[in-house]
Amino acid sequence: MTWMITITGREHHLRGSSAQHSLPEINEIAHALSMINRFTGHTTRPYSVAEHSLLVAQMASEEGASPIAQLAALLHDAHEAFTGDVSSPAKWSIGQPWDAFEHGQAISLHNALGIRAAMVAHRGDIKRWDLIALATERRDLTAWQRETSTPWPILDTPGLEVLPHREQLNTPARAEATWQDWRIEFLCKFNQLRERVA
Repeated sequence: MTWMITITGREHHLRGSSAQHSLPEINEIAHALSMINRFTGHTTRPYSVAEHSLLVAQMASEEGASPIAQLAALLHDAHEAFTGDVSSPAKWSIGQPWDAFEHGQAISLHNALGIRAAMVAHRGDIKRWDLIALATERRDLTAWQRETSTPWPILDTPGLEVLPHREQLNTPARAEATWQDWRIEFLCKFNQLRERVA
């Protein structure tokens, strides 16, 4: 079986000829991303892919990126609504088979959402914002300690260090927000940006 049942009851096919007709709905994406925790749940509070995606889109907005670039930033992990959010160490352990599967799912979803060209055009900026978000999340939401923990090459390579964003992720307001709140905020941001792009 290579299909799954989404929250709307739709069958989403991951491969095969049926996958070409598995058009995702933004409600499905927002719902799933707001329910999926980053870091495989090893955070000091529930921290969803939806909240992460909104942080990346916020950075794009702060830098004055175009609406289509902001939309691409918001949706850069949209495929995880169907693949799950596999941690980077697990991805590196699996290697090429995971890379091929995830890349295929991402491309398919970007095409369905009409953002493929934007993802390609803004790939470098989105990767940079994504890494800044990761550094911010590590600082505020994990047990990592600079003095005692092993450095992360993706963030801590000398000369290529990635600094956290000024946004604080461990505030009471963020901690008290529910997954429903993040789903609504994700949908609102999506609709706002789609309107600006149109």
